[in-house]
Amino acid sequence: MNAHIGFKLDARPSEDVVPLARAVEKAGFDELWVCEDLGLAGGVAQAAAALAVTSQLHVGLGIAPAAVRNAAYLAMEFSSLSRASSDRFHAGIGHGMPAWLEQVGQHPDSLMTCLREVTESVALLTQGDAVTYHGKHVQLDEVTLLHPPRETLRISLGVRGPKGVALAKDLDCGVILAEGSTPEYVAAVRDVLGPKAHITVFVWFNLDPDDRARGTEQLRTTVRQALKKPYLAAQLGDLYGAASEDDALHRLTVSGDTQTCRAAIGRLIASGADSIVLQPILGQEEHQIALAENHLLASAVTIGT
Repeated sequence: MNAHIGFKLDARPSEDVVPLARAVEKAGFDELWVCEDLGLAGGVAQAAAALAVTSQLHVGLGIAPAAVRNAAYLAMEFSSLSRASSDRFHAGIGHGMPAWLEQVGQHPDSLMTCLREVTESVALLTQGDAVTYHGKHVQLDEVTLLHPPRETLRISLGVRGPKGVALAKDLDCGVILAEGSTPEYVAAVRDVLGPKAHITVFVWFNLDPDDRARGTEQLRTTVRQALKKPYLAAQLGDLYGAASEDDALHRLTVSGDTQTCRAAIGRLIASGADSIVLQPILGQEEHQIALAENHLLASAVTIGT
């Protein structure tokens, strides 16, 4: 089974997006993903910049928080990105981090209801329909987009637990699993969604072609902190609260030398992932892109075989 290999930008300033997007495409990655975390660069602006300076690279937004985006205007933004890039844009919508939503006064009564309503509305609008929608969070009265996407917009839900995965299945969407997913969890999500849904997996990444142990060890602190986070419990499974960091590093990261990184990617592909998106250590993006180009992607046909 083949899969797309992507690269993720998180917490870099917006002026870095253009050179990094160019480097990611040149290196041979299939996808680039940008984030919209509170206080950092805007997701739509980053995606637009990356799409404007690339020609083959697919760019995803992972994710736009449903509670802080008006559904009609979000559909307009997504449609514009899709049309301007020959349909290379992959839309990600999630309910957002509850603490951030509270911080900006946008926490809805029900995160899942809000996510459902915004996603349903955006999907209908981007299909070119005249949409009237009266929900608890979304209110639309005969809204139509003059320029919807030329092709069906790819929408995935950024979710973690079983309720979110079930919602994605109900809405016929793909899913974006954030960092912290074991291959076993990816396989369980695939079982729920069936064979056709697109599963994108973000994964912590650190390649060191010269020293396998060093490449993995540099992610130990990140993994140690993740094992204690309650909101990661579903993804972590038996690793939640586990004392064995070595096992967690093996199952939760793409790290080490070229061989171990390819093996880790292969495990995710075998578990049902369609896109594996590599999240490097902040500040190491340029270095990791260059290493991936020269080592990991140079013989990409062998990944997952």
